[in-house]
Order: sequence, then C-alpha cells, then structure tokens
Amino acid sequence: MATAWLGLVKHQVLPNDSLQNPLRPFVEAQLRKTDDPGDYEDEWTEEFDSGHSCPEMVALAVVLMEIYFVKPFRQLAEMHNIPLIDTRSGRITLMDVDQVFWGDEEGEEGWRTQIPEDSPLLEAIDNCLDGEIWEDNEGDRLDVEELRTRIYEKVVRPLELHLRHGFSQIQLDGVDQYAKSLDFGKWSQVITTKETDQLLPLSAGQTTSRVPSPALLLAQGQFDINAMFSRSFQQVSHLQAQVPSSLSHLGYALSDDNLSEMSQFFDDHVNDGDKSVAEAETEKYRTWRSEYEDVYKTFVGDYIDQKPTQPVKIAILDTGIDRDHPFLELYEDNMKGKKNFHNASQKNVPDTNGHGTFAANLILDYARDAHLYIIKIADKKNATPDAAIVANAIYHAVDKWAVDIISMSFGWPSSDMVGHDALEDAIDHAYSKKVLMFAAASNSGARLGRAYPASNPHVICVHSTDTNGEASGFSPTAEPNSINLATVGESVESAWPTLLGQDSRCLQSRSGTSYATPIMVGIAAFLLQYASLHLPHKQALALKRREKMEALLRRCAIRGPNYKPRDDYFYVHLSLHKHNLFGGELDWVNYEISRALRT
Repeated sequence: MATAWLGLVKHQVLPNDSLQNPLRPFVEAQLRKTDDPGDYEDEWTEEFDSGHSCPEMVALAVVLMEIYFVKPFRQLAEMHNIPLIDTRSGRITLMDVDQVFWGDEEGEEGWRTQIPEDSPLLEAIDNCLDGEIWEDNEGDRLDVEELRTRIYEKVVRPLELHLRHGFSQIQLDGVDQYAKSLDFGKWSQVITTKETDQLLPLSAGQTTSRVPSPALLLAQGQFDINAMFSRSFQQVSHLQAQVPSSLSHLGYALSDDNLSEMSQFFDDHVNDGDKSVAEAETEKYRTWRSEYEDVYKTFVGDYIDQKPTQPVKIAILDTGIDRDHPFLELYEDNMKGKKNFHNASQKNVPDTNGHGTFAANLILDYARDAHLYIIKIADKKNATPDAAIVANAIYHAVDKWAVDIISMSFGWPSSDMVGHDALEDAIDHAYSKKVLMFAAASNSGARLGRAYPASNPHVICVHSTDTNGEASGFSPTAEPNSINLATVGESVESAWPTLLGQDSRCLQSRSGTSYATPIMVGIAAFLLQYASLHLPHKQALALKRREKMEALLRRCAIRGPNYKPRDDYFYVHLSLHKHNLFGGELDWVNYEISRALRT
C-alpha cells in the first residue's frame, strides 16, 4: 500500500512460528527519499484530494479499513469493480477512498455498509474522512498541538474505550502485557512458558484453545453466544459476565422453551464433545467428499473443457455470504448474482450469521462449475423472516435469473403460518418453470415431521445421515409412501465467515439437515451437468422435473440387486466403487440413468 502518510512503496507484516510477540512484528518496507521526484504528483491530481486538509487522516482511514476487512485497499476496490486513480507515485487519493468506502456514482455499494453502524471502528473511519473535523474556523489545517488533541478525541479515544470495554477484566495499562502472552505466529494461542505463567495469572491466559477476543466480537456486532461459546464454555466461563444482557436472546440454548428450540428457522448443530472424536468424524466426512470428487472429475471434470455446456444455475436462499473468505475467493467467478431481501436498501449480502457462508461453500464444493446466485433472507439473529420475503426471493430467482435449482436450508415447523398462501404460489410458479427446489427436512428427530417447505410435494425434502448412511438422530422419521432422500449431514466441514472464525483456516464442522441440503443440491447440479454432457437433449431436459430428479437420486442410492433402504432412507452417496451407480463405464452409467428416467 502506498499512502501520503506512510509513503511506502511496499510493506510486509509476516507473522510466523518464530515470531511470538505481537508487539514486535517482522516488518519490511522500502522508503522513498524525500527528494525523490516520484513523490511529487502532477497538478491535475490535486483536485482528487480537495475537500480534506489532512491527508494523514485519509491514510489512517485506509489503514483501519484494511485492518477490519483483512484486505489490501486495492483489493477492496477491485472486489467492487472500482478503478483507482492512476497517480505517479501510486498513492491513494481521497476520491479513491470515498468511492471504495461510500460507493460510486453508478450505485455500487461501498464497504461502509458491511461495518455495523454501532462499531467504534466505523466511527473512527468516518471521523478520519470528515474534512471539517481537521480544520479550524477559517478552513485551514489545524496546528500541530490542536491536531494531536483532535486525533485523540475523534479517533484514538473511541477505540481506546472500546478496547477497555472488551477487556473489562484487564486494566488498560495491562493490555500490552496481556498481548505479550499471545503467539500471533500460532493465531493468538497462548504462549506456554514459565515466564508467561508468572506474568499473567489471569484466567484469560490459561486456555490453550483459540477464543475470539470479546472486543473483536463486540466490534463486529457478531457476539453470538450459541455459535461462539457453547463449544468451549468451561475454558471461557470467565467471559460470561461480559455478555450484555440485551444480547442473551441470540443463543437458543439459553431458552427454556423447547418449542422455540425445535422451530429454529435455520436449524443446525455445532459438533461438541470430545475433540479427538469430533476430528475423527470430520476426517470421515473428508474421505466421503473425496470419493465424490473422484466421480465428479471422472465424469464431468475430464469432459467439460472438451464439450462446453451451459453451467447449472443455483440460487441459495440463506443468511448471505462472506465473499472475502479465502476458500470462496477461489469461486469468485462462479458468483453471478446477489440480492438482499432481508434489507432491501442494501445491495450487498454480508453474512453475520455464518449459516449462509457454510451452505454456499458446500454447494460449490460439490458443483464447482455451477453459477451461484446469493439471496439474503435473514440475518445473524436467526429470526424467522416474513414468508413473503421468501416468496419474493423465489420469484426473483426464477424470473430474473432463470435458475435451475433453488436451495433452501430452512423451514417452518408446519405450513400453518402467516404468508403461507403467497409462498405456496411462489413454489407452484417455480415448479411450473421446471425449477428444482430442495429444502431441509428439519432437525427435530421423531418429535416433529418434515418442516415446511420441505413438506410441499413440489419440493425435494433432504434428510441427514452419517457417512455410513445411518439416519441422523436429529433427522425426522422417514415418511411412508414417500421417497425419503438423504445424504451426509453429520460432521460436515465447510467455510465459516472470517470475521466469525475461531481458527486460522476459518472452517467449522457442523451437523444438520441444513447442510445435507446444499450437498444434495450440489449432487443434483452434478447430475444435470452430467446429463448435458453425456445424454440426449430430451433426457437432459426431463431431469429438470422434480419427479425425474427424485427417481435418479433414488437410483444413486441403490447398491446391488438386493438393496433395501436403511431406516427407509434412500442414502445418496457417489463413489467409483463397483456397487455404486458411477462405478461402471460411461456407457453402462448412461444406460442405468436412462432406465431410471423412464420410471
């Protein structure tokens, strides 16, 4: 980054295993001499800095933005398709910052909308960019002493108070001492040395698991008790007193109302318990996924470049997506559309819950050549949206984007809810347009039946199993006279938003029919892609009908002539094993698929 304040050509901050003390990072920078002619800009660039007498504060705003989003400023501009002004020194102008932060004249939303309004960091950035704060009554730049005081009052002080609130059990004077105990080379794990133990007798220094700072959580407005603390309650019980009472409703585990727990709109489970057991189960899932990837490569990946086809278009209705996640950045070209129905005034679809990012990454894991369209229908509080919002989202996906599949990892306990008729009409409309719809069965086990819209006859209901095909305890009982389709939904690993992440990779392992659903959606997209590559056009079109897709998924579950569904679930798992549909040669697979489509 090059700024008027720092004057750097480039700089690097490289934490590594040998670098423990976060107060002394390894920094490499190339500084330009003051008489370097490259320091002087053409006069025409001055107009792009007009309106602000203190470029140092603009540069500080850039630094704070980069810290919050964990991205270089130029990358933030590129991600919103905002071209930066080409200056001789490469420095960033005030106009650049305004467009990237606030948005451009063509209506592209700026990054400001992705920072919570009550964030002290947002207040600090706003103040940095407010030119009037840094001028006297005559409109001239403040003198040095007044400028120093104003910087403290408008920028440093809000962040200092926020830091003090976040570390309420640590005196501000002791924050540096506390920070010395954290190993940034190992993603803020505590440095376990005798010296540290003596210096830091606080309970915060005793845990060896990485726990997000309460200051960071509060800064992001993402302090979710259930998601962040339930798995390590014993290690961080000293933080419980710091949780504001106004936020207690965010964790459903705190409620005594069993019905409320059963009817969560986005229903899933974090994998608790013995870490070694949980890791072993996640490893089984990775093996399960790798077997599918072999099938995908053999029957689609090796053909798609030779015989280009129209990509499968998938809409996901969820809590948004973290497009900055390193895993999802790899799929940036796959993401073709976004729409925020939760907050119509916002163009972006930030995910402050995690559910949407997790599910979207799963779809792309299993349908890596598909085009993905993101629709945000809910936010971090896991509150049930108005059914009209979901109905409008379906109409938009069908009529504006002409998608092939809609993924819905949510549900109401029953169809007896406000707005049911409007949502039913939207589902009927999508069905009439031959759009495949998948929805989560629910996570209430035998206590409740299928949730809505999974219970709608036009929607494919997805149940959950473990990697061996055993019905998950939370998955509803199979229904008679119905094709009960299921796939893996336990110990599923996927992306978690970087601002909510608890490890260096920002991954989580979670369970639920919510996550079996996007996996099944990805498998269905693979089958559509397979059909367009290897089957006659008429058969490929037929597969877009719910009945035909259900029949083919049922055939994917059958292994051998004497197959009987376990727990009355047709367990969908693709591999190259000879008992699997895709365990034979291409001609044999085509024949079996054609047979299934004739039923």
